[in-house]
Order: sequence, then structure tokens, then C-alpha cells
Amino acid sequence: MSALLTQGIDLVTSMAATAAPGVTPPNFWMPEGASQQAPGVDFAFDVINYINYFFFAFIVIILVWFCIRYRQRGKNVNHAEGPVHNTTIEVIWTVVPTLILIGVFFMGFVGYLDGQTTPKNTYDIKVTASQWQWNFEYPNGAKSTSELVVPAGKPVRLILRSNDVLHSFFIPDFRVKQDVVPGRYTYLWFQSDAPNDPDDPSDFRWLFCTEYCGENHWNMNVHVRVFEEEAFEKWTAEEARWLDVIAPEDLYFMAGPKLYARCSTCHSLDGADGSGPSWGPRQGMGDIWQRVTEKEGKVAGGSRFEAGRGTLADYIGADKLYATPEEYIQDSIYNPGALLVSGFGNQMPTFKGQLNERAIQALIGMMKNLDEFEPDGTFKFPDRIQEAEERSEQIKRDLAEAQQAEQTN
Repeated sequence: MSALLTQGIDLVTSMAATAAPGVTPPNFWMPEGASQQAPGVDFAFDVINYINYFFFAFIVIILVWFCIRYRQRGKNVNHAEGPVHNTTIEVIWTVVPTLILIGVFFMGFVGYLDGQTTPKNTYDIKVTASQWQWNFEYPNGAKSTSELVVPAGKPVRLILRSNDVLHSFFIPDFRVKQDVVPGRYTYLWFQSDAPNDPDDPSDFRWLFCTEYCGENHWNMNVHVRVFEEEAFEKWTAEEARWLDVIAPEDLYFMAGPKLYARCSTCHSLDGADGSGPSWGPRQGMGDIWQRVTEKEGKVAGGSRFEAGRGTLADYIGADKLYATPEEYIQDSIYNPGALLVSGFGNQMPTFKGQLNERAIQALIGMMKNLDEFEPDGTFKFPDRIQEAEERSEQIKRDLAEAQQAEQTN
């Protein structure tokens, strides 16, 4: 049986030789396979499918033949007794299905062991699921939410955890899937030898959450990209320091929209409340910065809420819980359950450890200048973005020169 399984996998792999390197071609049932696990999974799936095809055809043919052969002819009905026992037939329909089930179990068990046995020297990425986004953290400190980027030709282990409810991590093209359970760590590994073009944003594969996790469950569909070693190292290095190469005056419109993408699942900019209050004007009040600075926002609960004190004016100011509006916003991001906006529950996850001080400054700067952004978070002035990118490139060059000087010394 083991030899048969090996031959089957080799056959599937050889059939994929005409496809892109490291890729098995799609078929009616399966998308393109782009991981080392794909051929084995596809082979097991095909075997089970062909067994189903055979028995479906066999049973339908016998059924039709019986309907024709033993149909009633005329008005005379033959009440002769049929056979009640046939040892040969009974042995066949017991032994053959049992052997088939053993074979199917063996294929499934081999695949299960392969999926649960992580190879040595894996590249580990921490994955945190929350309502409603994935957070990916890399060994060098780089973080991302809009896409998962992995190295080509190297086994990757994902360390999965959930901040809130049950989620499920699924990459169809890699044939890997794992539940993400609150209060537990789960693992998943794969290796892809099919790199994407780092310069083509449309070249990606899909990652889905396949466990319904709430209102914006759909928003957990993100991109997976596989980069060659050099491109991957460059990407992780840039992601680890992307905030550091933005000039302070450019932070709010260069970093703000990218960081806001993590907030947009719950907070809009156009005044329409979602799972959280909109950053835009709402309920006859101004935008979020106006509501905070004018201290007219209403609160109705939280770990620091005090009965009889229902507006921000009771909490922000000299000798109060928060000395400044900026301090209140920062604590709302790091400790969202402290004061709850009236009409909303405590469901926002903490971003402490995920957003540093510069990231908080960028978000606060964006809140202060919401009139410069489109409702989708896009900055309205592309010429200023171009100037900011030039300043960022100069900062990168300066950092590179400083690092080279340190290495020389």
C-alpha cells in the first residue's frame, strides 16, 4: 500500500511537470497546487473520487438492469420467493469495502502525520487571529496584516493563536488548514517552491478564515505571497523598519493609512458606525479628534468608568484620568476596555506590543487631519506623497551609510 501511494504521488508530480515550477495544475475540483503537500492531498482526493465514480456507476447500472429485468409483465404477478443467503456475495461486499476503507484510512493517516510533523529548521511566523484580521509577526520584528509573505523553498511553520473567538486558517493553493482556538496554540507548516513576483501586487494566493467569526468575517481574506530568498529578506527588513524611515512630518499621511487598514474593519471615516464608533462626524458631533478635544463624546462603561460621569469632559484634563486628548487616544488603543463609547461593547482587541509610539503618533496625526483623507483612507494629495517618498529614500541611504560605517569601524 505504501509503494502504491508513493507511485501515485510520483505520477501526480510528473503530470505537473508541464506546469510552472513547484506547481501542480488545477482541475475541475481543485485549484492550482503550490506546496509540497499538494500532490499527496490531490492524489488521496482523486483516489476517493474515482472510487465514488466507480460505485455510483456500478449501482446505477445494476439498478437500471434490475428495473428492466424484473419489471412486471402483464397482469400476472410472480410471488416466488427470492434468495435469502449467498455466502460469496456477502463476503465480497464485506471484505472489499473493508480493504478500500483501510486504504483510504492509510492515505489520510499518512497525510495527517505529515501535516503534524514539523520539519527541522523551519522559518517560524507568529499568527494572531482577531475580529476581524490576521496579524503576522516575523522573527526580525517585522509585522503585517494585509498579506502573509513567506520564503520560497523553505519549510515555514505558523504558530497560531486567537485573541477572541474561534477562527480557521486556510490556504487552498497550499492544501493546508488549521483551526485557531482561543486559549490554545496550534501549529501548521508548509513549503512552497512556487515564488510570486515581488514587483507584481496582483501575483498572490488567497488565505481565508473558514470559521464564521462575526459581522466582518469576510474581511479576513488576505493575500499570501512567496518570495525568493533575496526578495524575502529585503521585504522583511523593510517591514521591520518601515516606520523608522518616514520623516516625522510625513508620518500621519504616509503611515496613517497603512495603520488605519487594521482599524477599518470596525471604524469608518464617513460617519457610519460599524462594530466601533466612526472616526468621522457622528450623532451631530464632529469627527473623532473634535469629539475628544471638545470632550463631548459620551462613555457608558469600562474598567475605568465611574458612575455619574458620562462624558469625556469628566476624564480628560488637568488632574483627571487623562491629562491630554493624545493620552486618552493612546490608552484607548492599548487598553480599549478602559472607557467604552456609549452604545458599544468591549470587543476591540488590545494593540499593546503591536503598535509602537511612532505608530500611535501616525494614527493620532491622521485623526487630527481627517479632512485630508478620502472615506477609504486614501490621502488626497499624491504630490505630497511623492515628496515624502523622496525624503524616505534619503533616510534609507543615510541609515545604510551609517551601518556600513559601523561595520568598517
